[in-house]
Amino acid sequence: MAATTKRLDLQGLRAVAVLLVALDHANVPFLRGGYVGVDVFFVLSGYFITGLLLREGVFGGSASGRISIPKFYARRARRILPAAALTLAATSIAVYVIYDVMRADYLGTGSTLMDTLASALFFANVHFAATATNYFAQASSTMPSPVQHFWSLSVEEQFYLIWPSLLAGTFLICRRCRGGFNKRTASRAAGVLIATVCIASLAWSIHSTQANPQSAYFSTFARAWELGIGAGLALIAPRAGALPASLSIALGWLGGAMIAAASVLYSSATPFPGDAALLPVIGAGLIIAAGIKPSRTGIARLLGVAPLTYIGDRSYTFYLWHYPTLILAWQAAGHELGVGVNLVLIAGAFGLSIITYGVYENPLRHASFLRGWRTAAMVPVSLAATVAAVMVPIVAFQASLASEALASGHVQPLRAAQDQADPTNLWDPAAVPQVVAATEKVKSNAPIPKVFLPSMARLEHENTNVSYDIPSGCQPSFGSGITSNVCRLGDPNSSRVVAVLGDSHAGMWMPALIADARKQHFAVVPLDKPGCFVNRLNNKIAGWPCGSWYKWALSQADSLHPAATIVTFKLGSALQKHPVSTVADIRDVLKRVPSGVYLADPPAQAEQPATCITKPNATLRSCSAEEPASYPTLMKDIAKMTHQIHDPAMPTVQWFCADQICPTIVDRTLTTHDGDHLTMEYGADLAPVLGHELGPILAKEKLA
Repeated sequence: MAATTKRLDLQGLRAVAVLLVALDHANVPFLRGGYVGVDVFFVLSGYFITGLLLREGVFGGSASGRISIPKFYARRARRILPAAALTLAATSIAVYVIYDVMRADYLGTGSTLMDTLASALFFANVHFAATATNYFAQASSTMPSPVQHFWSLSVEEQFYLIWPSLLAGTFLICRRCRGGFNKRTASRAAGVLIATVCIASLAWSIHSTQANPQSAYFSTFARAWELGIGAGLALIAPRAGALPASLSIALGWLGGAMIAAASVLYSSATPFPGDAALLPVIGAGLIIAAGIKPSRTGIARLLGVAPLTYIGDRSYTFYLWHYPTLILAWQAAGHELGVGVNLVLIAGAFGLSIITYGVYENPLRHASFLRGWRTAAMVPVSLAATVAAVMVPIVAFQASLASEALASGHVQPLRAAQDQADPTNLWDPAAVPQVVAATEKVKSNAPIPKVFLPSMARLEHENTNVSYDIPSGCQPSFGSGITSNVCRLGDPNSSRVVAVLGDSHAGMWMPALIADARKQHFAVVPLDKPGCFVNRLNNKIAGWPCGSWYKWALSQADSLHPAATIVTFKLGSALQKHPVSTVADIRDVLKRVPSGVYLADPPAQAEQPATCITKPNATLRSCSAEEPASYPTLMKDIAKMTHQIHDPAMPTVQWFCADQICPTIVDRTLTTHDGDHLTMEYGADLAPVLGHELGPILAKEKLA
């Protein structure tokens, strides 16, 4: 049975694949690995699309080794573009209404619309891979993007941007061989090409999944072998002949069991794709092979039942609609919804796909007026319409950001409390006057100021692109990065050096430290790596070489001979709940760095401030947090430890909290953009008080 023949069992397999993905996204508890449905789709796509190309170039009665690239892309455009354009246009408008107008996620509006734009231009996988390796984009995100599922469509289109030309080039070489074009030779050449692509891609998939799983998941080359498996089956299908009935039945049911096992046993913790993808991919391949000649007792009969084939026919539009339906509903509600509600939403998305398929997608796909040059015209028209539909909300959102920015002003820098005699006292630091005043406003339930810093435009930028004044290349990359340039900031010509070692909570102090370095004439050198928390320094985690980075940072700190090495890490709730191990981890770092100085991590906000302050009827009380009861206890334990090892320690809670209340806005400045990372503005405002604590420490080091 040729790969181009419509097989009811494979339409049913399409249905199984899309249902696995949709139910996984609906948080059905026993299908945490339902994402493997995408891999099944890849195998099916490789089988059908390569089958069409092979029939045209090799297997057809008049085949002469020629493939019409324009005809291929014309078919692809009619199949893919109309439904994708409609979904993206509708989603972008819904994003603007729900995120911006309804204030469900005001600061997520711009980045989500840019996700939609990337999807419209078929590089969503590249875009999301970059976002997945952006620590601050992850930290500021409350919900997945409603178009994140477009990454798989981008992978397919990027694959098919190259694959037809590779096959056509292979057949061209065969035509120019001595003796002219020979179908058997061309088939063997195609087999070598497919095998080469599959082996190279699978090897890369296994390697990159171990080295950098965040980007490997979205990588086209890491997924190409899955489409290649389908391509290989398309090559052998017309010539393989019928398998023995008993073997065919066994292979089909085995393939179904493999896909089912992956769907149930895998989860978000499974390193994927890598070698884990072999289970569902081979399973899909076995079902395809077994169904070349179906049997009454084979899995093909089950997959070919009318309900499954009906869903399979509409699987593409169902896949497009299901994820925006879920995510937009969650955003409107302000939280993820229960499984029961999610299943109702999935059913609604399928109803929408029925309508889309019946009155829009299928009519356009087979419309006679879209043949010939009109198909070619459909590509730029569809892309232009989609981009325009996305750009209109983007322009409207940017206009609202600009109006907010015009209203922003400036505030006075913070000053230390007069009754704080010892600025390096972790036991009982006195809150600065501005924080005390902000706390009183929280107690009175004052409204969110209409004008605050940073402006909405700046805050939206900081949520995904904050650099904390650290130049490019001066910090190891998030995820797989180990080393970086060693950069002298502040007063680079000074002989005094202050090194800063830690995770992203070390980097966030750079605006204040750079300002102090210029004033007190020292060079400040960042040796921080986002994501490498203090309890990760001696652990081996796939894609997180924190141990290797830590050894590198220690060697760099030793070679700098610093006057002080500031050590600070994020102290999240999990670390606060385990003070013994946390204090031991911090102690280990301080004892290994030259001239160690501990800079305390301030308490975090319970809710993302950028999201909270844009909600209707938000107040300073509703958007501020209480100081966790575990925080002062941990600080006292750290104080005892630093006293024992004779290392200075600098408190920070006094710049964020008073009377166990931590205001999210201090003197019209938002303290953090995501709950625990400083805004650039508040970081700069902290320079005088940080310098007040750091000055005596550096003076002692100078005397020593």
